[in-house]
Amino acid sequence: MAKSPREGAPTGLQLHTKILLALVLGSVFSGLLKLLIVGEQAWLGPLVTHQEIILFGERWIEPLGQLFIRAIILTVVPLVFTSITVGIHGLGDLRALGRMGSRTLLLFMGTAFVGACVATLLYQIIQPGGALSPETTEAIAAQFQQSATAKGAAATVAAQRFDGSLFQILLSLVPENLIDASSKNNELLKVILFAVIFGIALTLIDKDKAIAVTTILDGINEAMIKIISLTMKLAPLGVFSLVFMVVLRFGVDVLYALLAYTGVVLLALLVHLCGILLPLVWTLGRKSPRVFLTATKEIWITAFSTSSSSATLPTTMRVVEEKLDVPRPIASFVLPLGATVNMDGTTIYQIIAAQFIAQVWGIELSIGTMLTLILVAMLMAIGAAGVPGGVIPLLYVVLATIEVPEAIIPQGIALILGMDRILDMCRSALNVVGDSATAVIIANREAKP
Repeated sequence: MAKSPREGAPTGLQLHTKILLALVLGSVFSGLLKLLIVGEQAWLGPLVTHQEIILFGERWIEPLGQLFIRAIILTVVPLVFTSITVGIHGLGDLRALGRMGSRTLLLFMGTAFVGACVATLLYQIIQPGGALSPETTEAIAAQFQQSATAKGAAATVAAQRFDGSLFQILLSLVPENLIDASSKNNELLKVILFAVIFGIALTLIDKDKAIAVTTILDGINEAMIKIISLTMKLAPLGVFSLVFMVVLRFGVDVLYALLAYTGVVLLALLVHLCGILLPLVWTLGRKSPRVFLTATKEIWITAFSTSSSSATLPTTMRVVEEKLDVPRPIASFVLPLGATVNMDGTTIYQIIAAQFIAQVWGIELSIGTMLTLILVAMLMAIGAAGVPGGVIPLLYVVLATIEVPEAIIPQGIALILGMDRILDMCRSALNVVGDSATAVIIANREAKP
C-alpha cells in the first residue's frame, strides 16, 4: 500500500516556533493580567495588589521555568569538560601540526578574538539593555536590593581575579580541588582551564591510551547533548513561565530592550562579515569578496536553514573545492576542524547576550570582567553543541563566570531564548562563511613557496 504524501512527515509546530509563541503568550497573558485585576487602575477593579500577584506567580508559575533551567544546568560541568577536552584532542599532536595547522589555528583564534572585541565595543556604544524606563530600572533594582550584598561580594571576587601580578592571576585560576571547583558556579573558569590542560596532555601521550579516554569522554558528551535535546522539549513551558514573571515584575519595557538586543547581535554579525572576514579573503586569500560570497551562497543558505555548521560540512567541502579551487587536502583539514573550533558567530552572540542580561539587571561589568567574558566566550564557543538550545548551558557558564547572581540567570536566559532561533540561523551562517574564508586563505598561503 502506497504511503500518502504526508505520511511520516513531521506534524505540529516546530520547537523554535513553540518557544517564540511561548515568549509572546507569556508576555501577553502577564500584561493582560496586570491590566485586568492588579492595582487601583485595574479594568475589573483592584482584586489583588502587585505584590500579591507576584507572590502567586513565584509559588505556582515560576517553578516551572526553574525546572527547565535546572534540567539544563545539570549538563553544564560534564558538557563543558568533555567538549573542550575532546575538541582540543581532535587537533592532534600540537607539536606536529606544522605550518598549515599553526596558520589555521591562528586565523581561527584571531578572528574570534577580534569579533569578540568588536561585539563588546558595539554593545557598549548602543547599549540596548539601557532602553528601559526609569520606573522599570527602579523595579529591577528593588527586586534585587536584597541581593545587593551578594552582588557586591561577587564584584569583589571578579576584580580580585585581575588584581596583582600576572603570576598571581594565573595562580587564582588553578584549582586545588577539581570536584570542589565543579560544584561552585564562580569557579567554573578553573574547570575550563583544567579541561584545556587535560586535552593538551591527551595529545602528548600514547595514541591508543588517549583514544581510550577520549572515546569515553566523547560518549559522555553525546549523552549530555541528548539530555539537552530532550530537555529542550520543556523550553516552551519554561520560557512561558519565566517571561510571564519578568513582564509581571517589570512591564513590557523589557521586551523593547529585547528587540534592540536582537538588532545589536545582527549588526555585530554583519560588521564581522563585512569588516573582518571579507577583507581577509581579499587581502590574504586573493579572492574578490563578491566572487567569494557568490560561490559560497549554497553554503551559508544551508547553514542558515539548518542552524548547524556540522550538518553543512559536506556542502561546505564540496563547494569550497569545486567553486573556490581549494585543494582537497587543505579542505579536508581546515573545514572539519573549523566546524568544531571556528565559531565566531557563537562567540559574538554570547558576548552580547551576557552584556545584555547583565545590563538589564543592573550589573556593571569592569574591564577585567570584560576580558574574562571574551576569553570564556571564545572557549565556550568551541564546546557549543550542534543541537537547538545547545548554547544555553554554555551561556550559563559565561554568566556564572562573570559573577551574574544565580537569581538572575534563569530569567535572563528565558528572556533571550525566544529570539534565539533567528539569531542561531544567522550565527551559523557566519560560522561556515568563516570556515570557508579560512580555507581560501590557507590555500593561497600554502601555494606560495
